[in-house]
Amino acid sequence: MPLISMRPLLKQAQAGKYGVAAYNMIDYNSARSIIEGAAQLEAPVIVQVSVKTVKHWGYKPVAGWVRMLADTVDVPVALHLDHCNDIEVIKRCIDAGWTSVMFDGSALPFQQNLAKSLEVYKLTEAAGIGLEAEMGAIGGVEDDKFVAEDKALLANFDECVAFCKEMPKLAVFAPAIGTAHGFYKGEPKIAYDLLAKITSAIDIPIALHGGTGLNQEQFDRCIAGGCAKVNISTMHKHCFIDGFVKLKQEKPKLEEPLPFIQSQYEAMKADVMSMIRAFGSDRKAPAAKATMAAQ
Repeated sequence: MPLISMRPLLKQAQAGKYGVAAYNMIDYNSARSIIEGAAQLEAPVIVQVSVKTVKHWGYKPVAGWVRMLADTVDVPVALHLDHCNDIEVIKRCIDAGWTSVMFDGSALPFQQNLAKSLEVYKLTEAAGIGLEAEMGAIGGVEDDKFVAEDKALLANFDECVAFCKEMPKLAVFAPAIGTAHGFYKGEPKIAYDLLAKITSAIDIPIALHGGTGLNQEQFDRCIAGGCAKVNISTMHKHCFIDGFVKLKQEKPKLEEPLPFIQSQYEAMKADVMSMIRAFGSDRKAPAAKATMAAQ
């Protein structure tokens, strides 16, 4: 089916108390594993792309791959630009066919973040696509973005409310609640009380960044607390590499490339399907499609 905007997808997930997996794709094989894994479980899914990945492959090729793959399945798929602070890149993604984008102004003072987010909000509303925006400093490494552990900062509740009041049609809001990008060095200290306070004050789905490494109980609590979008990036990258390495170790004399690509695909797809089940979004595509069709 055609690519869809993230907003109705996440509103449905918010109401149904499940999480939509948002996986950062790496290449065509990776995008294929995400979309076909979701289709096998009849789950809605979000294919995310980092700025680094967009610049490596090109705007039109990435959009074309995802659009073509989405057209072959019968589940809702959104194409999302992850963590971007360059408005020109956002404009190019919109022009190339992205159905949602993230403006990450979390490193800016509140008023500057709000002003720039509003600028992007106007662009996305005019284009009829979704916007994700962030408050606070989510720790860890995400492509070119690095926030040291001692610099990570929980979102300020009052600022979150004021921020979202200016953009009531945000597709999803990403407040820092203690999770981190990359693998956790210790036990994540998730501010469930802050999450509950934010979701009691705003009616916008919440994005959970730093999903790699969280356990089922943590996922369950965050999703029940309003996190409708759950990001996975680091684990997908490891599956991308491990799929090659495992087969090379098993068959060191194998020189034909396609079995390695298939092994990589199977490793990534298995992880995608595992997370979809963990987030409770398997078999949710029919209801999501029905709701969107009725709107």
